[in-house]
Amino acid sequence: MQLEYAFLADSAQVSSDGKVFVLGGGIDRIFSKQFPATHPYMSLVVKIQLHSAECEREHGLEVELWDPDGNPMGGKVAGTFSSPRQPRGRPSFVQLVMNVLNAEFRVPGDYAFQVVVDGQLLKTLPIHVELLQEGQAGGDH
Repeated sequence: MQLEYAFLADSAQVSSDGKVFVLGGGIDRIFSKQFPATHPYMSLVVKIQLHSAECEREHGLEVELWDPDGNPMGGKVAGTFSSPRQPRGRPSFVQLVMNVLNAEFRVPGDYAFQVVVDGQLLKTLPIHVELLQEGQAGGDH
């Protein structure tokens, strides 16, 4: 199993034919005028490559947001996924979009989304949350 990519975006969706449509991809910083801050909506996009031997069975996926002190903040998203085996031993790909609603950031600092599959950490997605200074451009992110 290999992680092809994982990133944060303003919005994303997967079509029925497996294409991913992304708006505002590559979020790694959020600005807020005050704390605690609530970010109303973002999407976590993940693409995983499965070897033929890993297909046709369930795999566990967990995503959790960690605070600047390196502690999980709760609200872990967990689920399962699988993929059919491809002909002639070709790899299979699974594309997932998880929508993150009303993420709360208590203080400015370095947060991270941890992406774990079958108990193995595949990716850490850092996100820096900072105070928007008066007159500073930046909007929400």
